[in-house]
Amino acid sequence: MIFSHNWLQKYFENKIPTSDELMVLLNAHSFEVEGVEVKEKDTLIDIDVLPNRSHDCFSYEGIAKEISVLTGLKMKESHVEVVVENGLKSSDYISLSVNDSNLIPRATKRIVKDVKVEASPDWLVAFLRSIGQKSINNIVDATNFIMWETGQPVHAFDFDKIAGNGVKEILIRNAENGEKINTLDGAEYELNENVLVISDKEKALDIAGIKGGSVSGIDENTKTVVLSVCNFNQTNIRKTSRKLGLRTDASLRFENGITPEKVSLAMERLSKLVADLTGGKIAEDIVEVYPRKANPYKVGLSTEEANKKLGTKLSDEEVENILNRFGFEFEKIKPLERVLEIAETFVGVPYESGASVTYDAPNKFDCSSFTAYLFSQVGIAIPRISVDQYVFGKEISKEDLKAGDLVFANTGLVIKTGIYKETIEFLPGTKVPEGVDHVGLYLGDGKLIHTSSKTEKAVVEDLDKAEMFKNIVGYRRVIEDENLERYVVTAPAERLDLRIKEDLIEEIGRLYGYKNIESVLPEKVFEPKINKTFYYTNKIRNILTDLGFSEVYTYVFGDRGEVEVQKPLASHLSHLRTNLSGEIQKSLDLNTKNAPLLGLSEVKVFEIGKVFPAIDGEYTSFALGVKAKKQKVIFASLGEAIQELNKELGVDLKVKENEQIIEINFDELIEKLPQPESYKNVLENDDRKILFSKISPYPFMLRDISVFIPNENNGNDVLNIIKENAGELLVQTKLFDTYAPEGGDKTSYAFNLVFQSQEKTLTDEEINKIMEKISSEMINK
Repeated sequence: MIFSHNWLQKYFENKIPTSDELMVLLNAHSFEVEGVEVKEKDTLIDIDVLPNRSHDCFSYEGIAKEISVLTGLKMKESHVEVVVENGLKSSDYISLSVNDSNLIPRATKRIVKDVKVEASPDWLVAFLRSIGQKSINNIVDATNFIMWETGQPVHAFDFDKIAGNGVKEILIRNAENGEKINTLDGAEYELNENVLVISDKEKALDIAGIKGGSVSGIDENTKTVVLSVCNFNQTNIRKTSRKLGLRTDASLRFENGITPEKVSLAMERLSKLVADLTGGKIAEDIVEVYPRKANPYKVGLSTEEANKKLGTKLSDEEVENILNRFGFEFEKIKPLERVLEIAETFVGVPYESGASVTYDAPNKFDCSSFTAYLFSQVGIAIPRISVDQYVFGKEISKEDLKAGDLVFANTGLVIKTGIYKETIEFLPGTKVPEGVDHVGLYLGDGKLIHTSSKTEKAVVEDLDKAEMFKNIVGYRRVIEDENLERYVVTAPAERLDLRIKEDLIEEIGRLYGYKNIESVLPEKVFEPKINKTFYYTNKIRNILTDLGFSEVYTYVFGDRGEVEVQKPLASHLSHLRTNLSGEIQKSLDLNTKNAPLLGLSEVKVFEIGKVFPAIDGEYTSFALGVKAKKQKVIFASLGEAIQELNKELGVDLKVKENEQIIEINFDELIEKLPQPESYKNVLENDDRKILFSKISPYPFMLRDISVFIPNENNGNDVLNIIKENAGELLVQTKLFDTYAPEGGDKTSYAFNLVFQSQEKTLTDEEINKIMEKISSEMINK
């Protein structure tokens, strides 16, 4: 948004920083300044106001307040005195109704008579020109000026163009499907039932919150105007704007959210400005629809919490000074003490099911809105619904119950919502099998306060005698430290971005100055719980790899199993595996074929993974297998592995002589093992070097060679000759036999040779040539 430095100065008596100084200041503490442009005798500052601050800063007054906070400069008094025409009443001319207060939280209309429409004065034309706006006439320009000044879109209708006689009806409603409207710029739009319009009894007058219609536009013949200031649901305006492809300065502001409280300010400013510019007479009343006014939002934080988040060492005095600079209302309290102090002041307040914490309290409550409201008054937000509060709070026993704790019950009464068996908004779907439908606040000395349909109002009762608490399901604590002191800050109505303590801490941090915060690594304050499954998975992995086993990851899908996949990737992947043994066997068979290439006399693998039997359900299984030419080798390798696992884990696993694969329920195994205290020894690096070798897609070829050599030579001499003459196609060698006849002067050495190419399939002819070369060299040596 473009801001004129000259116009920002008009909000202050004292001189504000230069545009360059403001750019540095705002960049450091508030918003990114995208550019500064000198234009005539003014400087234009392009400030990127992000959506989270558009509620309060997408206006001249908002940025002026921000400058005031950052510099300490006091703003001029902004109150306006509206001189009304006694006896002139808006209600004698118009009536106002809305069809959905959720979409139109607040709407106001006011009559101004005997206006004279003409060109705007030079100061107003200059202002509009500075922000790239074109002057239309004094009334239209006044509406634009008020929007840019306050951030609240406003509008004006020609009263005489509104249909009706006597008191004319103005309705804010949903459009009819197919309804059409021509806007002030001459464009025609077809609307649907999701689009809000302001209409008379015959036609739509404008697209609510977005653009005025030409049918009721201001012109030189206008004598009486209807000033309109409303608040609209931001989601609805956003969807309408996107659907119609119509984005305006007004819609942009509504999309980001505006407090309904701005309506009053904007109406007073607009009324005075229109009267001043046109000589019109202002009605003494305002026709208004404002059915639900929100309670002020309160947020709590402590100095300790702010310092912990920011890495600062601020004192209470410094925190209070910053809060005062923002103009926040706040007080320092002990939350638990305050909750108990105010709770009994609501005795007798009527019960109403579904009463809202935001809009209905403290005039009426239901059980959970009562407890939520009590904690909201000390800046602690807890869930609205009783079952959510049950899951949210810290579980305590009846013996630990203290004043300020919450007591939850299952009344067994199905009233409207019924008994909750799972959470609704907080961690939605969390199961609560015991069921919760009622909550009260424990006051101490066996007393609690609650409200219900039975009592019809908030009452204090003996916990042991209260009918609604005959079936108590649990106790929860919200405030653990009864001596805790915190600041409770009442968020200004326009600061819709201040809802949790972190929002306030951000405000403290940016005003204090991030550059003033020392770069210090935070202390280690949290020790995560050791994951038992992860720990023992890695421990077993280390044990087996040390014994030469390789870990494999096999496919969980196959062509058979007890659980069928609803939408399989392929016909042969239609079922989930019921065990690991089947795939382990395939892995053994496959890798046995490649054993010569790997230089192995036996293949040893293991896997830890999920299996899906239909009856037992999903669990983690553990399998290890060995394949060799002789069963005694298999038994020895499996036995060694089981023995080492038994030793390291303290278990008693068995292996049978004829087994090739052992499979164990891993979940049941680790359930019996102790909870580890740390990851020491299972995640520490060892001396093993992990190497990567590219696997050739081409088959390997085997050859054996045996040679007698004089005893003064040895096998290494033979191996060197082989390697020197075989070239890069020789990828593996293994000495598999040595024979030295008794009394002889020569020894026989026999080698397995493995040949493979990374680029092609080898032929017998190629390998035979290599073997001939090796043999020839052996003979010559």
